[in-house]
Amino acid sequence: MSKPLAAVLAAFTFVLLVTPLAKGAPAEVDVRIEGKTETLFEGPVLTDGHNVKGLTDTEAPAAGRRCDGLNNNANPTPGPTATAAAVDAMAIRGEGFDGDWYGSGSFDDYFITQWGPERQEVGEGDYWGLVVNNVFTSVGGCQYRVDDGDEVLLIYDAFDGRPQLVLYPGDYSGGSVQLTAKASLGVPFEVTVEEWGGDCCASLPPPSPTRSGEPFANAEVAPVVPTIRGFERAETASAETVETDSDGTAAIAFDTPGWHRIKATATAAGHETAIRSNRLDVCVPDPPATDCGPLPADDLVRIPPGGDPGPGSPAGMMAQPGTGSVPGPPAAASRVKIVPRGLDRSRLAAGLVGVGWRVLDAGPGIAKWRVSSKRLDRKAAQFVTRASGRAKSSALVRLPRGARCALRLTVIDLLGRSTSFRLGAVRVPS
Repeated sequence: MSKPLAAVLAAFTFVLLVTPLAKGAPAEVDVRIEGKTETLFEGPVLTDGHNVKGLTDTEAPAAGRRCDGLNNNANPTPGPTATAAAVDAMAIRGEGFDGDWYGSGSFDDYFITQWGPERQEVGEGDYWGLVVNNVFTSVGGCQYRVDDGDEVLLIYDAFDGRPQLVLYPGDYSGGSVQLTAKASLGVPFEVTVEEWGGDCCASLPPPSPTRSGEPFANAEVAPVVPTIRGFERAETASAETVETDSDGTAAIAFDTPGWHRIKATATAAGHETAIRSNRLDVCVPDPPATDCGPLPADDLVRIPPGGDPGPGSPAGMMAQPGTGSVPGPPAAASRVKIVPRGLDRSRLAAGLVGVGWRVLDAGPGIAKWRVSSKRLDRKAAQFVTRASGRAKSSALVRLPRGARCALRLTVIDLLGRSTSFRLGAVRVPS
């Protein structure tokens, strides 16, 4: 099958794909955008469905195009979508996107042509493709609903049959692809690289987090370096790069403490012959320390420009205007009422603080909660999510050493309304 035909089929096949329905609240989604030679974005994003607008879409309404899962009547209710999540990710980078809009009655979605600076090359058949949980989608990204923990991957030149690489730490035992791992200074750290089949339209792999790829030999596991625009590149020319054996494994010995960022790829004659893997941040403590301090910023859940979601529709958190399609709750509907418990400082020396609360009134029901912290010793600091969930009424939160932080609990109910509660402030020892 030719690449142009494969791309068209992948983008325009009108097969109703069964996707998990969100509960009308923002979702924490892992977004990765792999460009021609660089990774344009990678990391978890708090996102919701909202309007979007391509860079050259001069016919779009001022408020943008709908992108909340209601497109083409794909879902009965609005919510987070794959394209909206990727748009939010690029907004965090200060970048935009472009695409050709096909209106209601046909596709009611964007055929994506560009992410950031990377535009498709039609003459070469190099199109962008969308993969969610290791499966090429068969509906548009504004129709495809996503939920907490989903993995959204945008790939440049997605339809040329290249294998998609996945990088695991040696002790990986299943579940979603890990963002971080831990190694010992000077001790070989084992990693495994597997491949998924590269054909977009046949023999699709099972959805993540099922692990059933094939070992990938001669993959280059390389340090990740930043590029001029804030993107990232796997530096395969580095002396620290290692290659996987026939069983897909390799060992790396880190000689310096701290965080080390690695990614797997494969090259031939200077060109990448595989779709780059996920990134893995490896903590190498400096003995007698047992950790590396705060997580890298892009391993934490980030929010697009516009800040933490406020009261009302969750779409209000987005930089782009909302569609207006999320109905407000009835005036008589009660909000969640919570009484915070005192902070547990018993493990503060290790950078950990326990938080807890008691639910007095769950209102229409709790869809999600998250605990955030903000450094009080830095100007213009913003709240950063440290823990989240749907059940429980407590969490153990890791905070940066030597910092004075304010803690906040935010609860989102089933109507999409968020309510925040102050938990207090702590100073973490250096």
